[in-house]
Amino acid sequence: MQNIFLAYKIKIAEWLSLLIFRIIKIKNSNHSGSKLRHRFHANQRVVMFTLFIISGLLFSILFIELLKPRAPAIFIGMDIGYGDEHTAIRLVDEVEDYVNLIVLGSLELTNDTEALGRVCEYIYQKDLYFIVFVSFAEYGYVPPRGPDPDFFEKAIQKWGDKFLGVYLFDEVGGRLIDNDHSIDIGNATNYNEAARDYTHHLYFYLGNVTEFYQPAQYPLFISDFALYWYNYVGGYDCVFCQFLGNDIRQITAGLCRGAAKTLNKTWGVMITWSTLNDLDSWVENPDRIYNDMVLAYQNGAKYIIVFNSPGFTLDENGQPVPNPEPAEYGTLTAEHLKKMQHFWNQVKAQLISKTFYADSAYVLPADYGFGFRKSEDRIWDKWDADELSQPIWNDIDVLIQEQNMNLDIIYETKIWNITINHPYDTLIFWNGTRIIK
Repeated sequence: MQNIFLAYKIKIAEWLSLLIFRIIKIKNSNHSGSKLRHRFHANQRVVMFTLFIISGLLFSILFIELLKPRAPAIFIGMDIGYGDEHTAIRLVDEVEDYVNLIVLGSLELTNDTEALGRVCEYIYQKDLYFIVFVSFAEYGYVPPRGPDPDFFEKAIQKWGDKFLGVYLFDEVGGRLIDNDHSIDIGNATNYNEAARDYTHHLYFYLGNVTEFYQPAQYPLFISDFALYWYNYVGGYDCVFCQFLGNDIRQITAGLCRGAAKTLNKTWGVMITWSTLNDLDSWVENPDRIYNDMVLAYQNGAKYIIVFNSPGFTLDENGQPVPNPEPAEYGTLTAEHLKKMQHFWNQVKAQLISKTFYADSAYVLPADYGFGFRKSEDRIWDKWDADELSQPIWNDIDVLIQEQNMNLDIIYETKIWNITINHPYDTLIFWNGTRIIK
């Protein structure tokens, strides 16, 4: 939108310049009579003076606009998901030359308002952007686990556009699919009711937190591994879909990108873990992290973030728990960081092929809250795969092989029977219908 306004200002300035030029070239009238010539020249001087003033003001506005810093076209960053103030500052120092975004994802830090303020100021002085994580309340709806109620209002005033927004809650859609959740759809008896209850309750939760932090207004982010469409409908501005485990990356990207495009939102990718079954290989190897970053970039993600944690160890019951003594860079190693730096340099030098923007979409049934990690994945948190799951999975598998990054995955309706525009040249419906616009 800012670019559109800037273009209008440039065009107006051009018109005024042309008009002034033409007025200057106006020759004296051939009419006789000093009074007529005097009136003409007087009016001409008034018009020229007025136009010069207006043109000067417009050129000044244009010059100021051109001097304003522009937000990056793409954000490349790290989610520091563990540790305190000192951990965050040390990792910022390590990656500052090859990221432009830091996600402050550790509750140990974001619960400490004073320490969080110092870290945000430190990031700001490094000319980096940042997002702050806030989690569910321990009991009830508020207060959420995060900074003091006035923190974000002060953040907007103090750090301006370097503060991008709030990463509010985590994996609400994926956890619901896995029946480990805080969003209740317990009374739903069908897919439509599940979609309604999920988005309604999510909107309610988000509203309670944003009301707690009023009057601050800021974008809401989340990282998730399922139900991206319904996270947007429930109130999020941006979803980071997770590249994790052995999930098919292009399905993940197609679902999130399609939801963002159709619902007019933004999207990104959070590169998370490889497996929880083997604690020694919890994080992806460096080459795969690099490849995931390239794939996210080629799919057009606006945010590409690598998640960093303390890693895991086993407790006395053999259950994985956060490592109390993380390595120097958390789960990431020096080789991981080198790959991140290499990706940054490749993007800056424009050495990675251009991004793809899908003009075809596979259209799912309304409110079909399928997990999309495998053909027998669950639907919402209440139903096993149904008679449509395998055919839909097969359709998408074939289409991705044919179209790769040119395919998005969307829904028939926004929710229930609420219609929505599908901004694609070709629509391939789950029931076999094809529409070519």
